[in-house]
This record gives sequence, C-alpha cells and structure tokens, in this order.
Amino acid sequence: MKKTFLIVIVAAIVLACQPKTQPVVVDLAAAKAEVNTLLETYLTAWNAKDAKSLASLITDDGLYCGTDPSEFMDKKTVTDGWTMAFADSTMNYSYKVDKREIRVASDGNSAIGIEQFTMNAISPKILARLVSHAVKTTDGWKIDFISWSLIPKNEDLGKLYKALE
Repeated sequence: MKKTFLIVIVAAIVLACQPKTQPVVVDLAAAKAEVNTLLETYLTAWNAKDAKSLASLITDDGLYCGTDPSEFMDKKTVTDGWTMAFADSTMNYSYKVDKREIRVASDGNSAIGIEQFTMNAISPKILARLVSHAVKTTDGWKIDFISWSLIPKNEDLGKLYKALE
C-alpha cells in the first residue's frame, strides 16, 4: 500500500512539474498577406521572363506539374523549361490574374494559392488555373508545389470532345 501511495505521489509531482504550453496565436491575415506577396513576386518574375528569380521562389524538393499529363517536374527540370521558354522572344507568356484565392493552414505554416487567368500563348479562349502550395521556411515563404491546368467552361466541353474526335 505504501509503495502504491508513493508511486501516485511521485506521478502527481512529475505531472505537476511539466511545463505549461501556451497556445500559439497565429496571425492568419498576416500570413495570407505574405503569401499574396509571394504570388505577386512570382507573377512579376514570370511576366519579366526572369527564370532565375522564379527559381528562388520555389523549394529544391518541390513538385511542379505542367499542363501536359506527362509533366511531373523537379526544380531543375522546371527551371530549365522556364529558361528555354523565356529565351523564345517570339512568344509572349505574360498574363494577368483574374481571380486569386489564398487559403492559409490554421498553424500559419503553409497555404494554398489558386489563380485563374487567360494566357494568349496557350489559349485565348480557355482559362488557365495555377494551383500552388507554399510553405514557411527559414528563408521566408517558398512554393513547394505548382500545378498548371486548363479549365474549359462546362458549356464548352461538348465542343472540345468533338474537336478531339
């Protein structure tokens, strides 16, 4: 009985001496503003055809998916592609974002950015969507995932099906 009582007392003391963790208050609005700045910086570098600046905005271990189903790229592959595409002075890949949504995780350490736009170099009639995932790193916010896609309007799907026959 004495041993049981002693064990209960020791356990109570150990539990009572544990440091109290204070809940971390995350400023989600500030995080959203920082991610918005990251996406604006990306857009500016893209429109300036600045592959080096774009490369500085993405992580080394990220996944970057193009509009073609075969395009699953690492950092080197995507940055080499940007460099090659931007070297073609006859192509205008610039775009202006028509709609942007940012969703920040509750811990404030990651976010999803969704942008919609039309890029004449790809298709002036089909919207494009850029979905990115950003993470907070020791160097600030970086993009570790990008997926570019074309998003036709539902009413245009029949026309596209026929064109592909």
